[in-house]
Amino acid sequence: MSTPPPTDPASEHDALLHAANQGGMHAFTEEDYYQTLITLADWGDAKAQHNLGALFLEGIEIQQDFQEALKWHTLAAQQGMALAQHDLATMYLEGLGVEEDPVQAAHWFRLAAEQGDAKAQNNLAILYATGQGVALDLIQAYLWFSKAIQEGMFEALDNREMAEQDMTPEQLREARRLLG
Repeated sequence: MSTPPPTDPASEHDALLHAANQGGMHAFTEEDYYQTLITLADWGDAKAQHNLGALFLEGIEIQQDFQEALKWHTLAAQQGMALAQHDLATMYLEGLGVEEDPVQAAHWFRLAAEQGDAKAQNNLAILYATGQGVALDLIQAYLWFSKAIQEGMFEALDNREMAEQDMTPEQLREARRLLG
């Protein structure tokens, strides 16, 4: 039987995440921090699931474990968390804890990109520009690079310029027309 949630799990969760994001993770014992994340993740908290997945993916304060990272990122991604969707896509793209699957990577990058995640937009555009996991489509690449730029990812500007070099004048006109 699982432990019931605290009276206000949201504020406990937010305080813990705030501390972790500020480097305050060290204010907790490693075991307390880990156990709190596990508890929140088991209750279905997407932020905790994503953070736990990130800890396992990077091997931060715990043993690196791609299978556990995959498990927790998948649970958070299925709840619609863009950061988890991006990280899960990266795991599929790079074959971390799972067989490389650029089609799945494109799927998860798209879901995160549609929520405005600039990294996912840039990565999805790269997949379109290279035909990896999706049909080669320089117009789509241009559009997604442009969205990433609008979200503040300036690395996408260089990427878009490289894609432009491979585009025909007609493709470039069409992409610019679609941008409005």
